[in-house]
Amino acid sequence: MSDAVTSASTDPDVALLGAVCRELAEAADAVGEAARHASALALGARLPAAALARGGRRRPAWRTLLRTLTDPAGLGWAPRGRGVAAAGRLAGILTGRESLAVSIAVCGLKARIRAASAGRPGLAAHPDAAAVFRAVEENRQGEAVRAFRALMRSRGSAYAFTLLSPAFADLLAWHALTDENPFNDHAGWQVATGRAMTADPLLGFGAACLAFFDRGPGRGEPAPPGAARRVTATAVVAAAPAPAPTRPPAQAPASALRSHAAGLRSHAVRLRAAVVHLRWTGPKGEAFRSEVRGFADRCAVAANGFALAANQLDAAGSL
Repeated sequence: MSDAVTSASTDPDVALLGAVCRELAEAADAVGEAARHASALALGARLPAAALARGGRRRPAWRTLLRTLTDPAGLGWAPRGRGVAAAGRLAGILTGRESLAVSIAVCGLKARIRAASAGRPGLAAHPDAAAVFRAVEENRQGEAVRAFRALMRSRGSAYAFTLLSPAFADLLAWHALTDENPFNDHAGWQVATGRAMTADPLLGFGAACLAFFDRGPGRGEPAPPGAARRVTATAVVAAAPAPAPTRPPAQAPASALRSHAAGLRSHAVRLRAAVVHLRWTGPKGEAFRSEVRGFADRCAVAANGFALAANQLDAAGSL
């Protein structure tokens, strides 16, 4: 059998792989938000103070939340948020601790990069692009960066951006989430989960910081008052102030934990269903399905931890 036939038989179905990628992005976002809520509760002030008080009835719930936030079979190392949670997250990054939310996001980015290359067979066959894609697929972050830099030096930035344009944003996000720089993770996370970009994916600097330092020649200048402008319907709609976001009513800690538990269970079911229908033969396809099923199992484990903590909080009384 020729290499071309073998390659075609083991390429994933791009449309079905795209559906799995969307499920992975939504699951990563849900896991991250659940971890953020649990971190605010377990590493905040009220629950630890109540748990550590003499005869604290909420100590079992606090311990359950801490175990859930650090369980390698569930959320991994999952502190997220501000204060102690932010310090815990940074310590986890610096010590190489794995986070389920980030792992799901990275898996989704790699799948999106694979879908982009599979959708354009000529791109995967290009030696310069193939070197980058192969390093990403095999989790060789340093080699992927070196291949991209070599492409930039040999052919120029315009050629490199054009060649990798279908997957360029995902490549930058994958680099941000897998490198050793903790300050660009937020930008990579935004790309991976489809949120609005507010930070640079390489350095991690926010738009406000870049605007503060952009004071040299060529910077953007506001239009003078009364300047003639061509007004279109699109411009009017774009200029209209966006409605203020409405916040959902605050839930009791136990109810919120149950909501996150239900959400994680739902994503576990959806992830398992998504890979059942995925047409991707060969060892790489089976490894991908096994990885996604593993994420689903870990979502279920985390959901059980949140549900147990909610029951323990109810038994101890509201905060």
